[in-house]
Amino acid sequence: MSQNSTAGSVPGRVRPGLTLVVVCIGFAMVIVDTTIVNVALPAIRADLHSGLAMLQWVVDGYVLVLAGLLLSGGVLVDRLGSVRMFRFGVAGFTVASVLCAIAPDGAALVAARLLQGVAAALLMPAAMALLSQAYPDPVAKAKAVALFTTVAGSPQAFGPVLGGVLVSAVGWRSIFVLNVPIGIVTLVLAARGGLPVQAPDRSKRADLPGQALAIVLLICATGALIEGGAQGWSAPLPIAAALVAVVAAVAFVLRERRAAAPMLPARLVAAPGLSAFVTIGLLLFTGYYGLVFALSLYMQQVQHLGALRTGVQFLPSALPIFLLPVLAGPLVVRWGARRVAGAGLLLGAVGAVALFAVHDGSGPVTLSVALFLLGSGVGLTVGPQIALVVGAAPADQSGIASGLLNAGRQTGSVLGVAILGGLAGGVDRVAGLHTAAVVAALLLAAAAALTVPRHRAAPAAAVPQRIEPRS
Repeated sequence: MSQNSTAGSVPGRVRPGLTLVVVCIGFAMVIVDTTIVNVALPAIRADLHSGLAMLQWVVDGYVLVLAGLLLSGGVLVDRLGSVRMFRFGVAGFTVASVLCAIAPDGAALVAARLLQGVAAALLMPAAMALLSQAYPDPVAKAKAVALFTTVAGSPQAFGPVLGGVLVSAVGWRSIFVLNVPIGIVTLVLAARGGLPVQAPDRSKRADLPGQALAIVLLICATGALIEGGAQGWSAPLPIAAALVAVVAAVAFVLRERRAAAPMLPARLVAAPGLSAFVTIGLLLFTGYYGLVFALSLYMQQVQHLGALRTGVQFLPSALPIFLLPVLAGPLVVRWGARRVAGAGLLLGAVGAVALFAVHDGSGPVTLSVALFLLGSGVGLTVGPQIALVVGAAPADQSGIASGLLNAGRQTGSVLGVAILGGLAGGVDRVAGLHTAAVVAALLLAAAAALTVPRHRAAPAAAVPQRIEPRS
């Protein structure tokens, strides 16, 4: 068993139980902030006098930076050490949360959310590295990861409910204040010693030019979508942002082909099926989280529900997302990851289409049925999609593949809020919601088509589910 000898920690043997608790708390804090904000948007809008575009940046700014920096964050964790980067990420996220809570205007809030994303991009890969190092035995590791999946992943599903309670009882700033005691407790536990320490690998280097181009691409593409919906597609800002995004995309591809240590190794990108399996996650998260954003505005601005009732209304979606990834395991073993993922995506598409029954005077039952179908589709898909990506990646690049998986999903969340949020934010909110539902259904159907094997030999189709944290 490795010795914990990091500076500032108490020397001693690794304590797997403590490590599991610490990474669960820290990871959950980061994950809940991807969804808890949605139900607070009308309150933020009223208090800070912000428009729809600013609300989209409040949600997307955090996830955008997180998605863009995940791969480089993993390299820094390997290079500088998982314990150090975990502590740094938790401390940075806590400070950024304070800045969110005291933000005087929309611009300050967006800037603080960007800082949260930077800290989260260090914390997430560090947490996964610590968990892997604490449980070297495969059987024990599988049990620990299963528990980690449930505990750390549940805040993403129940974030709107928690947000509704806090906004109704205290106000929107409380959703960020909540992170402060959680972050302090995590840091105190992490300082007690017992976390696994692995020698930093100074040979690992981040592709800084490639990273910069990826960030420019994501920011400009998102900005073009958000500002295009707010200012009009012919306005100078969205046109300029779109042009810069195209240039950055071309430059990124050229850079990756020539870089000595590219962000995306050529052998990984060329792995059969990998690109399609990552795209499934991107499309899934684009459709689902775009609808979560659109529905949050619809419930509060059209149906005039309070933040608490809005959060509770999301429960029919949250429960299957929380429960089905574990229950889907036997189905994956029997039918294969491709078939289960395809069935889940089609079920989610049916849920999106069911939103057409929602209108001004519709009751909660209609919306609950649509949300249940949508959440069930997501719950059935997340685990098999992870299995497909991990199964398609070369064995020695599974870590980078996991980073690519999460980056694709978070990018999907960014695009969903930008695209579907813009569609649902027009004058006629009901018609806008229906349009967003159509787009989401098409995205999920397209993702389902990617699960169909292109040839007979498809080993990844029967990859057993490997339970990983939802993110």
